[in-house]
Amino acid sequence: MNLDISNRWRELTQKEAWPSLLKEAAFKWPDKEALVFKDERVSFREYREKTSQVAKGLFAAGVRPGDHVGLWMTNRPEWCYSRFGINQLGAVMIPLNTRYRTEELNYVLNQSDAKALIMESKFLGQIDAMGLLKELCPELGNSPPGELNLAKFPLLKVVIVLDGEEPGCFGWEEVLRLGEGVHDQEIEIETRPDDLIHVIYTSGTTGFPKGVMTSNSNNIAFSATSAEAFSLREEDRFLCLPPFFGNMGIWGVNICLMAGATAVMTSRFRPLDTLMLLEKEKITHTMFVATMLIDILAHPYFGKYNLGSLKHIVCGGAVVSSKLIRDAKEKIGAEVYNGYGLVEASGLSSWTPAGDTPEHIEKTIGLPLAHNEMTIRDPLTNQELPIGKEGDICMKEVFPGSCHMKGYYKKPELTTETIRDGWLHSGDLGVKDSDGYFRITGRVKEMFTVGGFNVSPPEIEETLRKHSKVKDAAVVGVPDERLGEVGAAYLILKLDETATEEEIVNYCKKCMADIKTPRYVFFVQDFPLNPQGKVQKFKLKEEFIKERCLEKG
Repeated sequence: MNLDISNRWRELTQKEAWPSLLKEAAFKWPDKEALVFKDERVSFREYREKTSQVAKGLFAAGVRPGDHVGLWMTNRPEWCYSRFGINQLGAVMIPLNTRYRTEELNYVLNQSDAKALIMESKFLGQIDAMGLLKELCPELGNSPPGELNLAKFPLLKVVIVLDGEEPGCFGWEEVLRLGEGVHDQEIEIETRPDDLIHVIYTSGTTGFPKGVMTSNSNNIAFSATSAEAFSLREEDRFLCLPPFFGNMGIWGVNICLMAGATAVMTSRFRPLDTLMLLEKEKITHTMFVATMLIDILAHPYFGKYNLGSLKHIVCGGAVVSSKLIRDAKEKIGAEVYNGYGLVEASGLSSWTPAGDTPEHIEKTIGLPLAHNEMTIRDPLTNQELPIGKEGDICMKEVFPGSCHMKGYYKKPELTTETIRDGWLHSGDLGVKDSDGYFRITGRVKEMFTVGGFNVSPPEIEETLRKHSKVKDAAVVGVPDERLGEVGAAYLILKLDETATEEEIVNYCKKCMADIKTPRYVFFVQDFPLNPQGKVQKFKLKEEFIKERCLEKG
């Protein structure tokens, strides 16, 4: 049983690519607001014109079809121009997490084979992104722009800085001027539905992030089906809150372009600023991680703002309580939806229908969207399981290219392990009920979710073991009232070493993103092990919950 969605998405998926959809939007709604950022308002015609300017600038800087281009910036119109400019050239976007620190940046730039990098020198005026890059590449200024010769990144030849000037780098305006000498036909690359458009790096269970290769077709399919399920129309205004480097953020940009709706963006989430934007821009649709919605409703100035225009809210990335759904309905008057998906399966696989009860939305992840089938299968045998039987939540394409990733970049064995006999195994445990609804019951993987972001314990453990005092580490996700889950690190120190919780936390903050930094640190003599010698992490989590009296009564 799938949600009843029209078949327009099927035509889009089989015939179109994002550059042609942007061209179509500029033709259909030339003077309508497409993007809003602070005081900047961009029409759909300007949207396409600026995208073409970026494509020409990238071409002049040396980017060609198939090249990989990193995009490292906060939510802003230049992100959208760059993303679609990269697509227009037939190149591949590598969105980089703005929370990355040196080790993560080093890994992703290398593993992705990035030839070019477009970046802000500082994120939100606080995070010194250029400083992180220079830490890895002190020789950055020794070569002319476009001809970099970097020891750590031999394939990286072009760095474009959005704000300011840096030796060895192109400035944003400089690249746009270079592009003025490029003819239109040089950037009119034929793009096809099956073409690779981006590689999103997502936390895995075996160390550093995995690069998920996404095509035009599966990116368009889930965007089209969910835009219809979300009742998004050209007169609507969508507030884009999740960061654009992740699938949830890209989704907001996609569905607005597809429906002709206006995308209002902000570079960071702040409850009061969000309340002001909701009122000022008369927002009709938005996406919140549950913690964002909690913060909005609990803000002391909540009652001072008119949110009457807001009618549709989708929550993703964590469990949404029935109380939160009722509060949103009563205090705002908005319909709350819940969705489920993963980057490997296009980004969104199921959706709770409009009008579902709060209790149902809290307990289930809804029905499959029309671009994919879903079922519960045995994680080992891949056999389909009966109604009510717990197993691995799996997705299958309704036709080639409608759902599955093209694979993990340069990880064919892991790709084969994930997609078996036509079914993509999510790694999430769940059950299917007699009405066709799915419910998550746990995780096959160790990954946990912090405020909507997936976090990989092995990646954190690997970093902790590099600390001079740490012998071994085990990290688990533990309950947190606001964020859903946070990390708890259990450490065995080397002989005769001592350390403090503050010391370990500060070390982690320097090495990794804040969502990966453990909230709690415990020093232990040993770990609970099974007969095969593997750490029984569930016992660590149970002990944490018991000691803090967090068991559900």
